[in-house]
Amino acid sequence: MEMLQIFLWIVYPYSVAAIVAMGLVWQYDASREDGTRSKAGRFLLVVVKTLMAASTATGIAIVLSTSIAYEPVLLFRWLISLAQLQPDMSLVTDVSILSKVHFIIVFLFLLSLAFTKEIYYLLKPHLYIKKIFLKLQFERRG
Repeated sequence: MEMLQIFLWIVYPYSVAAIVAMGLVWQYDASREDGTRSKAGRFLLVVVKTLMAASTATGIAIVLSTSIAYEPVLLFRWLISLAQLQPDMSLVTDVSILSKVHFIIVFLFLLSLAFTKEIYYLLKPHLYIKKIFLKLQFERRG
C-alpha cells in the first residue's frame, strides 16, 4: 500500500508536471490553426471537457463541505512542498477521499490537456474566455 501512496502523491504529480511542460513546449513550437480535428482529437477534447467539469464539481464540493474546512490549507501546503522538491506525503494522506479524488481528477485533466492544442490556454486563460464569448455571440447571431 505504501508504494501506491508514493506513486499517487509523489511520482504521479511530477510526471504530470513534466508532461504538461513538454506539451506546452511542443504546442508552442508546432501550433496549427487549420481548425480540422480527427475523431481521436474530438474524443480527446470531450475527455478534457468532462474532466474539467468533474474537477470543477469536486472542487466546489470541497469548498462547500463543512467537515473538511482545513483541507484546502493542507492541500496547498502539499503543493508548495511539491514545488520546493521536498514532497510531504503526510499532508495529503490525512485528507478526505473527496480531496484525493479531486486531485487525481485535476492531474488527469492536466495530463489529457497536454495532448491537445488547447494546452496554451494554461499560459493565456483570457484567450479561452474570449473564445467562449465569441462562440456564444456567433451562436446568438446565427
